[in-house]
Order: sequence, then structure tokens, then C-alpha cells
Amino acid sequence: MKALRFFIGINIMALAVALSKLSTLGTSPIAAIPNVLSESFSRSIGETTIFFMVFLIVLQLLIQLPKKAKDLFLLLSQLIPGVLFGSLINAYVSMLKPLIHWHSYALQLLTLLLSILILALGVVIEIASDFIVMPGEGLPKTIAKTYQLAFPNVKLFCDISMVLVALILSFAFGHSFLGIREGTLLATFLTGPLVSLIVYSQNRITKQ
Repeated sequence: MKALRFFIGINIMALAVALSKLSTLGTSPIAAIPNVLSESFSRSIGETTIFFMVFLIVLQLLIQLPKKAKDLFLLLSQLIPGVLFGSLINAYVSMLKPLIHWHSYALQLLTLLLSILILALGVVIEIASDFIVMPGEGLPKTIAKTYQLAFPNVKLFCDISMVLVALILSFAFGHSFLGIREGTLLATFLTGPLVSLIVYSQNRITKQ
């Protein structure tokens, strides 16, 4: 049951990233760097997402320096959802791209806002599954645990850092705001509150 909920959560999150990518208004922080790399090197966002997930796992290994086999296994197990996440993003982009044609900015913005809501729902389901940690969640968890910091603060710091790094890479590759637009900022500051709202609503319904 945990594995099924986890798989559903990742599917929903991948769908959200695909929609935000196709809106062309920017993606969520976790996909910001892969999106810039995708646009700069003509690679699929799924491929660059997988590479980025591996990078996040390596960062965790360097920060935590696991001495126990169990801790090492838990970190390396993040490769499974990382690869799955990138592959699903590619699948959804391929399925949706022929169906989406923009006729107005309003439709792009609506799609982007829908992607943020879907992403928040996917995050709630993925976390509630309590199965395998996603690399994007694993990095702030590792930092918070290693340096004894509050997880929400570290998570926000990581999200903002990812957006800033994506912006720097965009300019470094000779582009201005490539893949970084208003949607990136909206996703950065709306996803967290939406996750909290969904969890709160879920708890209210459960208690009734």
C-alpha cells in the first residue's frame, strides 16, 4: 500500500512538472535547474532531472558521510524515485505536448497555477506514503539533521538556492531568465502553503 501511494504521488508530481514545463512560464524550484539545463543543452527535462537527482544524492553523501551500511542504503535508495520521477516527467511531456496549444497568456497562467496545485497534492501523497525519500526532500532533511536546523527553514533555503543557481546558470550559458519566469516564483512561494492547506483540510475531514 505504501509503495502504491508513493508511486501515485510521484506520478502526480511528474504531471505537475510536465504541465509547468509546457506552460513555458517557469517550473517549480526542484525542476528549475533541470529546466535550464534542458533548454541550454537540448536535452529532455526528464534526463536533466535524473542527473540533478543523482547530484542531490551525492551532496547528501558528502554532507552526511554515512558510516553505517543502513544509512548508505537509505541514501542510495533515493536513486529509485529519482530515476522514476525523471522518466515520468518525460512520459507526461510527450503525451501532453501534442495536445497543448497556447492562444493566450491567461491559458498559460491557468495551466501553471493548476500545475502548482497538482504538485502540492502530489507532495502530500508522496510524503504521507512514508516509503522512500525523494532526493529533493532528502537534501534539506540531511542538512537539517546534520546541522540540527529546523526542516521548514532549510527546505525554503534549498528551494530559493535552487532558483538562484538556475538563474545564474541561465545567464552563464548566455541566456537571460531562460526557463526562469514568474511561474518559478509562484511555485516557490505557493507550493508550501498549498501543501499545508491540503493537509489541514484532510485532517478536518478525517476528524468529522
